[in-house]
Amino acid sequence: MSKILGRTMQEYRDSQTLRSYSPLGKPTMLLIGNSLLLEGVDYPALKNALSAEYDVHRLVFEQTEYLDQYYVLRSLFRNGARPHDVVLCTSVAHFIGNDTRGEFMARYMDAIDIASLGRRQHMDATTISSLMFAHWSDWFAYRAETRKVLLGHVMPDVRDLATKLGWRRAQPVSPETVRVEAAPRLIELKQFCDEYGSRLTILVLPSIGQDHAEVLASTGKNAGVRVLIPEQPGAMNSALFRDGFHLNPAGAALFTAKLESELAIPAQ
Repeated sequence: MSKILGRTMQEYRDSQTLRSYSPLGKPTMLLIGNSLLLEGVDYPALKNALSAEYDVHRLVFEQTEYLDQYYVLRSLFRNGARPHDVVLCTSVAHFIGNDTRGEFMARYMDAIDIASLGRRQHMDATTISSLMFAHWSDWFAYRAETRKVLLGHVMPDVRDLATKLGWRRAQPVSPETVRVEAAPRLIELKQFCDEYGSRLTILVLPSIGQDHAEVLASTGKNAGVRVLIPEQPGAMNSALFRDGFHLNPAGAALFTAKLESELAIPAQ
């Protein structure tokens, strides 16, 4: 019933089978991110533009930040996925943020990583138990999604309503906070990708205001991680954003055109 969940599961199954090179001999590239990637990058156009050099794939989990994406990648690699390039598509706030999607994402993590996440986030035993149940049970993991689907059928414009009710301006952070929070994450992610022979890139998606993306880029350089900022924070007109956060189709087309030339680097 859920088109979103259907797309997510299809992209996840596709990601599980990735090898370093496609059957045609092209290096594979996995774009992973949240709704900023889904709405901010024209995926068919990017896939087509890079088709001569890369076999491009996408994995989107809405409402996720760094921790969810990191542990999903761990599970994918541990279970055999080997993309040649991993491109984590994110905002600075999401890269240093600590929110997780809870039970839904536990279905896509390994049990050992759920325990690790629990310790990392100082979760209580009840919360960790719920995540473990969700890991083993589709019904438990997707029960909130079932409610969303039903609500969507009753109220077709519920997404726009939720955006207006839930939208809040992000709390400003200092450049030093970005550096301190981002550095260990860049290191752990690079070490993990290096272990499995994948090349890591961080792609910073557009924002209306200043988010200190340049600090993330310099921190990435120190850690040996390529950080791409195709569009400087605040440079895109606010009319190109759907809700002040996600790009609209016109904005996505402009951003994707800039991204195409920056993302492609010679395969090694």
